[in-house]
Amino acid sequence: MNFNDLTQKHLDVLIKEIETLSYDYFTINSGKLIVHEVTHYFDHHATLSGQHLLVKVFNALNEYEHFNNNYVQNKKPSVPYILEFLTMFEKWKRTPYRSIYKTKDYTRHYQDWKFNFETFNAKELFEHSSTEKILTVTFKNLGTDYAKVPFTIESLWETSAMWSEIEYHLDRVRLIDEEQGLVELSNIQAHYEAYLYNPNLFVYSIAAHLTSSFCNLGSILHAFKLSKAISSISLNLPLKFYKKIKRTKGTLFKGIVNDLLNSNKELTPTTVFLALLENLVESDIDIFKLIDKKVLDVNVILTASGLPNRKAIEAEILKEMNSLSLNIYGSDSKLYYFHKKQGIDLFRLSGIEGTLKLPSIALVALANKVKRCVFQGWDEEALFEEETVAYTRQNHCEKVFHMMIT
Repeated sequence: MNFNDLTQKHLDVLIKEIETLSYDYFTINSGKLIVHEVTHYFDHHATLSGQHLLVKVFNALNEYEHFNNNYVQNKKPSVPYILEFLTMFEKWKRTPYRSIYKTKDYTRHYQDWKFNFETFNAKELFEHSSTEKILTVTFKNLGTDYAKVPFTIESLWETSAMWSEIEYHLDRVRLIDEEQGLVELSNIQAHYEAYLYNPNLFVYSIAAHLTSSFCNLGSILHAFKLSKAISSISLNLPLKFYKKIKRTKGTLFKGIVNDLLNSNKELTPTTVFLALLENLVESDIDIFKLIDKKVLDVNVILTASGLPNRKAIEAEILKEMNSLSLNIYGSDSKLYYFHKKQGIDLFRLSGIEGTLKLPSIALVALANKVKRCVFQGWDEEALFEEETVAYTRQNHCEKVFHMMIT
């Protein structure tokens, strides 16, 4: 977790606030940043898709080590796991499929936005053909095209982190003085509207946009809460359950969802998200009643798609998580198994709901506990702090990744 503008002192102050139950308005921004990044950290460790990503990352790191050794010994190197990792990284981004047409003069009302959907086969690294289909979404405001962006796992991660940030913001506002709290509450909707309706950020906000528009949600907060819940299920659902997902009537996506479900050969959380959303809209479920409950019942979302209940799916997730292991070993293997165990422990705590089930304050405590934060903000005290293990590890991984892509 990298924080360019924060120092260790920011986290220390937040931890002290938790311990003393004394909260300050001026710590909200640093708290939001930390909670946001901790949610990304959580989803990379404590979801099934995150556990699969860990395997790919550490297989590639270990293979790079073997590659160097073989190169020194004049042996022909083999890099299938590095290529697998780089392919995965490209799927996160899909940068070539992003186009921004216009960034000004748009309205901030969900009913003014419409979407065009298009699917086509992806071109993977080195122009290798692929059977995986990419979904792109063209955003239109009052009939004018503003952007065309791919729907990727990045959007699910971001909607998850944004809800954690929003929830933290709301929780803190409730704890500060009443007058200041009222002012801050009035600013929250505008602040997150500015994020949601920024065309430059549509690649991250697609999930919340689709949820808001198709569920007819006027509240930004409701949109992020529901899209967070659907994202958490999608990031966790094992491949064996894809066949059990109820095929949709095509009300929203005109048959695209069923085509994507039938073509998936590996975990594709974005496809699951679309299917769960479309089935939810096509059901007779009262979506507003679902969201308004303090604890959102994910079983309602699962039932709408013909899936087993949360406990049954969680048992399968744990079984699959425990079965994962590295295909190639090296000096980073021990670190992988540390992260694997940590992720499984966190999943046991939170389940398929992920951080939706955890109070936002617990995420600040998690940041302090795992000691994986890299603070690069500057003050006189930070200038004399020693480099942390997390900082050293980040530098190592960045150098290796740079060598892989060059």
